[in-house]
Amino acid sequence: MDYGFIQLKELLPKAVSKYGLSREVRAAMVRDKARHAVTRFFGAENYSVRPMFFKDGVLHIEVDDSAVGQQVFMKKDEIINFIDAELSLKGQVKDVKIRVS
Repeated sequence: MDYGFIQLKELLPKAVSKYGLSREVRAAMVRDKARHAVTRFFGAENYSVRPMFFKDGVLHIEVDDSAVGQQVFMKKDEIINFIDAELSLKGQVKDVKIRVS
């Protein structure tokens, strides 16, 4: 039965774009979804993979060492697809850049 309610995840992008905050909110949403992807693909206790920021279609991830960076690189397409599964984020992430800290 449909009561005419709209889910918040559908309302948020519309409301945000109305007030001109869409770029910042989209970046925050991508980064949040990337954190979920890290948990899913690398485990909940993995602190060596950190989504840092999202800018101009590129998600920047920081890793502790090059071996972990290689694992992230191998899962790059899966991470992008995981983020794309969120309807409001479809097509936002074009690439993932990995930086060893």
